[in-house]
Formats: sequence, structure tokens, C-alpha cells
Amino acid sequence: MSYDGGDKFYTMNYFLSDNSVEVKEINTANSGRTPFPKLLKRQKLPKKPILTHCPGMSLKQEDYYSPADITCGTPIKIYGRDCMVFDCDDFTKQWYRT
Repeated sequence: MSYDGGDKFYTMNYFLSDNSVEVKEINTANSGRTPFPKLLKRQKLPKKPILTHCPGMSLKQEDYYSPADITCGTPIKIYGRDCMVFDCDDFTKQWYRT
């Protein structure tokens, strides 16, 4: 996903302890881009975010991504950006199998 013509690659860390997610950009040397460390800080990732002027202003319940929603080959939305999950590490593969 990119607005400047090329694809950008990210690492998504999902924390099973509290169901939070963080998304970090994978920077390559001499890419010509300014390094931007994080797309998303560690927080619960809503499927359809409720955007308000002040946090906690809405009384609607948000639906958050769970491990069942995040699988390889399934696109997820991160605050309006389409992201494709295409690989995971060996521990995650084993966790999904069990």
C-alpha cells in the first residue's frame, strides 16, 4: 500500500495477551524514503473505527480484530488503508494449527 507509487511493507505484531496490534514499517537502506517507524502504535485495532473529535465521545461499541480475523491472504483495514497479510513466522503458524 502506498500513495507515492510503490508498495510499502510492514511488520504487524499481534499480542495475544491483550489482543493489541502494532504495525511497523520495514525500512530498506537507500530507498529514498524518509524512515517512518510506526504506522500504528500498540493498541486494539477496530474493524470499523468510530472517529470522533474527542476519545470516548461515542457510546457505540467497537468491534476489534481477533486472531480468527487475521489470516494469510485476507486483507484487513487499518484506519482506511487496505493491508494484505501474506506471511507469518513459524510460531504463529504452529499456534494457528493447534
